[in-house]
Amino acid sequence: MSPIEAYNELLNISRRLTVFSSFGALLGWDQRTYMPKYAGKYRAMQFAVLREYTYEVLTSDKFGEMLEIAEKGEFGLRERMNIYWWKRAHERLRKIPKELAIEEARVSSESENVWVEAKKTGDFELIKPYIKRIVEIKREIADALGYEGERYNALLDSYEPDLKAEEVERVFSHLKEETLKLLDRVLSSGKASKENLLRGNFPKDKQAEFCKYLLRSIGYDFGRGRLDETIHPFATRITPNDVRITTKYEEEFISPSIFGTLHEMGHGLYDMNLPEDMWGEPVGRAVSLSVHESQSRFWENIIGRSEAFWRRFYPDLQRHFEHFANIDLEDFLFAINEVKPSTIRIEADELTYNLHIILRFEIERDVINGKFDVEELPELWNEKFKNLFGFYPKNHSEGVLQDVHWYGGSFGYFPTYTLGNIISAQIFARMKEELPVYELVERGEFEPIILWLKHKIHSKGSLYKTKELIKEVTGEEIKSEYLVDYLRGKVERFYG
Repeated sequence: MSPIEAYNELLNISRRLTVFSSFGALLGWDQRTYMPKYAGKYRAMQFAVLREYTYEVLTSDKFGEMLEIAEKGEFGLRERMNIYWWKRAHERLRKIPKELAIEEARVSSESENVWVEAKKTGDFELIKPYIKRIVEIKREIADALGYEGERYNALLDSYEPDLKAEEVERVFSHLKEETLKLLDRVLSSGKASKENLLRGNFPKDKQAEFCKYLLRSIGYDFGRGRLDETIHPFATRITPNDVRITTKYEEEFISPSIFGTLHEMGHGLYDMNLPEDMWGEPVGRAVSLSVHESQSRFWENIIGRSEAFWRRFYPDLQRHFEHFANIDLEDFLFAINEVKPSTIRIEADELTYNLHIILRFEIERDVINGKFDVEELPELWNEKFKNLFGFYPKNHSEGVLQDVHWYGGSFGYFPTYTLGNIISAQIFARMKEELPVYELVERGEFEPIILWLKHKIHSKGSLYKTKELIKEVTGEEIKSEYLVDYLRGKVERFYG
């Protein structure tokens, strides 16, 4: 078999696996939206079978032999990177015992269903046996994969290839220090909204109508996507022409649906603009969760909370909801940008949001590395939260149980959120050199912005790793200074 023949055979396998992956994406979307309450046990079995099939194919001797042959060929960038990602998946999975991989899929799915009830009741004891086993599995997986420095690096590498915890800590340390300084400035100013202008009576159907209006106005294609309701918003790409996003509606609070929708739209636009001709190839996927998160945070915050955006859309909001009829734009802008420390990550203001992520990064790193046991999670969470924010969560639903990630098996995921914020600000600084961004936004002309992102980032898929891509786009290494400057500008704009 020649290198090109081996490559083509690998390509056929990859395309088939991608179809199976799309089955899993559809099952996952259904589980978090419309699946009946008691179907979880059998959904876990479905996930386990899909995981088993993928595992067997990618770890087979035949797959490894074809990789060895293909590596000897002389190929272009696209083919070389496909081989790189195939080899990475093959080598990583072969290190993980099959039974452990299957158990991870089963336990994580069961745990996620139990978490829904645990969060509602605030009962950590209900989920504790599941999260305890998940942590044990994750430690076993990390040890099987091997790592440099510390066990947590093996899990972090699953979400952000080649990134080390020490690098994250270095970037986060600077951001944490500067964030706390800015927070002190805000709290010392004494300025706060006299009343919560974002709370009132907002029927779900009216919120859904307005959110869909925003999506259409910006350029989200409903011929290729959906917007649905869920308890914990997410986006998923099932196929290139089936990209689904979700949001959360609270009838007394307008912010979660609007900004959650804009956030997930950012993910959705990235997924819609990945190269369709590469679907089925590793290079046709988004490069990493950090870059993915940079897109969602760009639309949610840098665009969605800007004065320009609401100069364009505030009159529409006022027409949809009488609540805002007599509220000035400036008061509304302060309300959506107000720095107000709270317990809930997904409702956090831009400034304190990263403190939520840093807290989670520090906890999961220590737990995976064995410095703390699962039984200590609630107390550890509360004490770290108090040190950062100055007060304790009222209950576990607002504390250690508020996010699904750990209970769905995602350890090493959280740092990508703040890395996404950092990258979004860095990309925005570069974009402003080429486009009059806020002028376009105020005129409702979003296509040039979307095309810029598509050309610079989305269309590249995984042809480059994260660090290489950001260097290609911005000319610099990933750095937190741009995010600090952006946040400082927000503080000065609204707090003087």
